[in-house]
Amino acid sequence: MSKNEITDELQTRLDEFHVKVPDISIKKSKLNRLANWIYAPAADPLEALSINRNSITRIVFYPLLFVLALLFAPFFFI
Repeated sequence: MSKNEITDELQTRLDEFHVKVPDISIKKSKLNRLANWIYAPAADPLEALSINRNSITRIVFYPLLFVLALLFAPFFFI
């Protein structure tokens, strides 16, 4: 007997149960979809700074890049 076959005894016991399944609407209302869109979680803006294998390089180079950007910013506005 394979795993997909059901024995006669089990089939008779399963036939004893009658289950009523309610109809569930699959399509959501427009108001429900709008509410889900409004209350959807936002992406984490600090995910780029998350700690992983190259965190040390980020900790060292991001402040350096920030300082360099501040130093060269006046040249862009001349």
